[in-house]
Amino acid sequence: MVFTLTLVSLGVLLILGLPIAVSLLISGTVGYMMTIGFDPGMTALAQLAYTDLNSFVIIAIPLYILMGQIMLKGESGRDLFDFAQRIVGRLPGGLAVAATVASAIFAAISGSSTATAATIGSISVPEMCDRGYDKRMAAGVVAVAGTLGILIPPSISFILYSLVTNASVGKLFMAGVLPGIMLAAMFCLYSIYWAWRRNRRSGGKVSISREHVPFTWGMWGSLFMIPLILGGIYTGWFTPTEAAGVGVIYAFILTTFFKRTLTWQRFIDAVRDSVVTSCMILMLIAGAGVFGNTLSLLRVPQDFAVWLEGLQLAPWQFLIAVNLLYLVLGMFMDASAAILVTVPILLPGLEALQIDLIWFGVILVINMEIGAVTPPVGMNLFVVKGLRPDYTIRDVLIGSLPYASLGLLGLALVVIFPQIALLLPSMGGG
Repeated sequence: MVFTLTLVSLGVLLILGLPIAVSLLISGTVGYMMTIGFDPGMTALAQLAYTDLNSFVIIAIPLYILMGQIMLKGESGRDLFDFAQRIVGRLPGGLAVAATVASAIFAAISGSSTATAATIGSISVPEMCDRGYDKRMAAGVVAVAGTLGILIPPSISFILYSLVTNASVGKLFMAGVLPGIMLAAMFCLYSIYWAWRRNRRSGGKVSISREHVPFTWGMWGSLFMIPLILGGIYTGWFTPTEAAGVGVIYAFILTTFFKRTLTWQRFIDAVRDSVVTSCMILMLIAGAGVFGNTLSLLRVPQDFAVWLEGLQLAPWQFLIAVNLLYLVLGMFMDASAAILVTVPILLPGLEALQIDLIWFGVILVINMEIGAVTPPVGMNLFVVKGLRPDYTIRDVLIGSLPYASLGLLGLALVVIFPQIALLLPSMGGG
């Protein structure tokens, strides 16, 4: 009865338009107090919320967000797109390939899908449209390539998943590298095929970069962020949280003293935006923690594990069901909320079926990638729609479909061949 009321209250609050964090906090509090009483419930909830946020790993979240914001405000996106254009701009579909490569690199700096789509899209979409690319295709490649921001490390989604499962953040980061590269390569190959087919049919060219883009120190400086962070984590020089602090210092020095693109006002804007985003995520962690502890008090995860054991499912059957669940959830929830709400419930089942938590974390995040371009919530669709006044959600969605289909193919490959995700973590680190 209490479980039903908790779920109903959560659904009602979400329908009324309250933020997910507030809805989780209120519904979890109601369920907790109905179970153990008002006064003990208030005391316990305050302690639970503090305990959930009092973690060394959580410090990495605002630091990685600040690092990404400094690089964003310091115009590193322009450097990365120019670098990619310099390398691949003369391939068929070269600008679309450059947008994908730049998105993959910026994803490894910002850890955010929406920031990646907005930054690289604002630079690449106008150039692609000016040079004869179909506007829907231009929107689609940026929207979907931007989703690499939650897969290629450093990833906030992997940090949150680590908090729930106690899986190694370092190993999760390394596990996201090869799947991220694989998906980026698939997107690039499709863009090349699209341009080749269109040129062959129309006799026109939509792909060649007209100007020579020179290498600059800004390009190399922005690119060095990746080996600095991932190399430092993988070699054991510093933990993922310490790497975030190093990344912030490096980003500030690079954009302020070398590139000289980070003005005082831009720095203030970066700090402000980082605080807003960090507070939103920390509130979500607190709300999900209260809600999750309420479910644990009601023995929902334990009962789910017993029920799952009774079904006698094979691991592959369980994974198919969970993938379908996350593909649906991705239409309505962002990655952070989905991870914090669902993983505590699924965790006993994962452990009972002896499913590798690192591997499952990658599978989950790829599902959330696809959700980022799936209506009705798909945030990247709305981000890219705002890049041009003549764009509609339908334009962006149609352009995204081929790339989202490739995302599903990549998901299937990671499920069928776990070593795609587990090869680098098995070699050490973390």
